[in-house]
Amino acid sequence: MRVYRPLPAEHEQAEHMLRIVRECRELLKQPPPDTFLGRKTQEVPRKEETDGDRG
Repeated sequence: MRVYRPLPAEHEQAEHMLRIVRECRELLKQPPPDTFLGRKTQEVPRKEETDGDRG
């Protein structure tokens, strides 16, 4: 029966991939970014009355 022994380079690649997966999981735990869609960031400026607007 043949025994498989990974090469040192494969260990490094596996560790790198595990690190990436950990970082991705941490990012996914964070709340989604605020895109300002549908949210008021400030009040709409009032339209100033001009002489023509006063009936």
